[in-house]
Amino acid sequence: MVAYANRLNEQFQQAIEQPTEMVREHPLPSMLLMFGLGLGVGVMVSQALFSGVLEEPTMTDKMRRQVYDALSHVLTPSMLKQFQNYTS
Repeated sequence: MVAYANRLNEQFQQAIEQPTEMVREHPLPSMLLMFGLGLGVGVMVSQALFSGVLEEPTMTDKMRRQVYDALSHVLTPSMLKQFQNYTS
């Protein structure tokens, strides 16, 4: 039983040392890989958290708002209300 535990301990130590050796042998690719993984995870998390929060108006909505603002300076309030009824 002790021999089995020792063998497991050695295998665990090798499993821990192998990635450390790889990083020491290839520091730049390892750093770029971790940067890419961090960037990817960050993008996915931000998409998951803010997917419906920052909805941007469509081009039609923007145009409608501009026309409404321009007409609000020219039309009377009753005519502007009538215009709103047609566009909504």
